[in-house]
Formats: sequence, C-alpha cells, structure tokens
Amino acid sequence: MEKTIKVLFWLLTLLSPVNSVMVTIVFLIVVDFITGSYASFKNSIPIRSSRIGHTISKFFIYNLVILAAFFLEKHIVNEVPFLKIIAGFIAIAEIKSILENYNVIYGINPFKALINLIKLTPLKDTIESLTDEDSKAEDNQQQ
Repeated sequence: MEKTIKVLFWLLTLLSPVNSVMVTIVFLIVVDFITGSYASFKNSIPIRSSRIGHTISKFFIYNLVILAAFFLEKHIVNEVPFLKIIAGFIAIAEIKSILENYNVIYGINPFKALINLIKLTPLKDTIESLTDEDSKAEDNQQQ
C-alpha cells in the first residue's frame, strides 16, 4: 500500500504542470454536457446512453491527448508549444459546441450577435471591407 501511495504521489507530481489545462478541458466538457442535456430537454429529445458515453469518452480521450502533447513538448520537441496548440483546438471545439447548444436553447446565435455588436462600433468599416472582399472573391471564383 505504501509503495502504491509513493507511485501515485510521483505521478501526480510529474503531471502537476498540466493539471490546470486538464481541469479547464474537463470544465468545458461538463458545461457542454449540461447545455447539451438542457437543449435536448427543451426540444423533447430523449437523452440516450450513447450520447452520455460520447461525453465520457471525450473526457478520457481529450485528457490523454493533452498528456501526450505535454510529454511530447516536455521531453522531445520543446521548441513547439504542442500543449497550447492542442488544448486550444480542443477548447475551441468545446466552446463551439456550447455556443451551438446556446443557440438551440435560446434561439440566439452568439456569433451573429457578436458580429452585429461589432458592426455598431468603429470596427464596422473594417468588417464591411472584409465582407466586400470575400464576396468579390466568391464572384471571381464563380466566373
């Protein structure tokens, strides 16, 4: 028993630099699960065990990928911030899912609301010029 405690303590000490990233990802997964469950409840869609299993597998897979990125960055290629890049992609995917659930629950698309808010500020000209360039590029591709 004492040897197991020592190994567990050593393992937790080894992983302490990545704990905050893992806690953040777990938090995002939990928020996504709660908002997704509420969106399903609001639309009278039954919550299936396969969807809950998907959340549980995300928990383990995301944390394993984060650990792999941490060890890759720490022990093999420390010039490239793999941990931040991979954790950023995972966080963006979870936040996107949370915002989609928000749209289902309240009928408000947060992305469009943000763009409309920005259009009310002095950045309006910049955004309009970007959208004009995008529409011109699409017109050129269609021709």
